[in-house]
Amino acid sequence: MTNRIHLTLAIAALGMATFFANVARADDAAMEPVWEHYWMAVAAANQCENWEFSQPQYDAMTHVINQRVNYEIGAGPRTHLIDDAKEAVRDRAFKYGCNDQQIVGLLAVFHNELEPVIPR
Repeated sequence: MTNRIHLTLAIAALGMATFFANVARADDAAMEPVWEHYWMAVAAANQCENWEFSQPQYDAMTHVINQRVNYEIGAGPRTHLIDDAKEAVRDRAFKYGCNDQQIVGLLAVFHNELEPVIPR
């Protein structure tokens, strides 16, 4: 009887862990476009205005972006999203130039939300 209770409790715990992992992943997925948008703004500043960022500057921007997404993006997805953001901006700037409306909007996000936190 005791083994059956332990088995039932273990299965219930596993089910709850799976449920909460899926809920957390859904939060990650909902915040991924926000994370990518901010990193597209950083990439636009780098690509179109020749900003070169130091590690402390990247750290400061990352802190702000993490706050915007409520720290809901894991380290693995963050890296891929940053790479995707850089590639998207590089492609758009190549095709349409830095005066493109989307690039100009990204630069506005950078200047208004991220540049003020960059240590000089």
